[in-house]
Amino acid sequence: MSDKNIELAIKILQQDINVCEDLFDKNYFSLINIVANRYLENCLIFDEYKLCLPGVFIKDIVNDYFGIINNPDKLKNLNSAKVFGGEFLSKIRVFFKNKDEKSLWNDFYKYNLNMTTILRDEVDVHYLKNLSHSSRSFKFLLNYIKNHEEYLYIINNKFLEGILDIMVRVIRNHSFNLPELMIYIYVKYLGFLYQYFYYENFRNNQLNMDLLKKDLSIYLKYIISLKEREETDIKDFNKNLWNVVKKWREMYIFYKGLPMKRDVLIPLELKKNKINE
Repeated sequence: MSDKNIELAIKILQQDINVCEDLFDKNYFSLINIVANRYLENCLIFDEYKLCLPGVFIKDIVNDYFGIINNPDKLKNLNSAKVFGGEFLSKIRVFFKNKDEKSLWNDFYKYNLNMTTILRDEVDVHYLKNLSHSSRSFKFLLNYIKNHEEYLYIINNKFLEGILDIMVRVIRNHSFNLPELMIYIYVKYLGFLYQYFYYENFRNNQLNMDLLKKDLSIYLKYIISLKEREETDIKDFNKNLWNVVKKWREMYIFYKGLPMKRDVLIPLELKKNKINE
């Protein structure tokens, strides 16, 4: 993209950030999620992977504030938590000036370290920081995806959701380094994309496993490859992350909101028993 087009892209994207900041001040967190999607759609229009990180990160941090406002025990910490969010939003302003992807990842990492102290539950205080265990756990989970990929092609599976749940639990209990945070973000957005691929390949109560597998192959191959790497190339990672985000927003254009829910399949006999009860 030419310098002129990048300047135009930044001008448009900064307007989305202005809206996010205004909504953040007013605690309208659900609307921030919508604007973050809008930000990523604008990135799609400009097709500029280097600028997608603010939208990716803002969409993620909104979940932290949902968790706080919906938990009476944590609601008292909202103002303290908003200090961390406000500081991170200011870092995004700096990013638009220097476009330093590594620095923004580090700022996002620091934000998450700070927020973890607020988001941890009472029982979590019994667990100690153990970065070696976190690294080992994430490598295990990537290897588990590789060795159990077939779970993704079972009707009504919640495989990626289960993987993400364990990642969040490990992060909350034992802390994390930047590579674990990056893997978590990638798998989270791959889960968004997977929902669309699943919908596209599910017809007449049948899942076309071959087509779904073909759709997922390049994205799975990349994330699984990270388990063998001691260091992650941030620029290369961002390009691969953008491929996921870009395809996800394209699928939104095709299908908009997904009309179906993938509830856990209840066997017929169990359904009969529940009805009789």
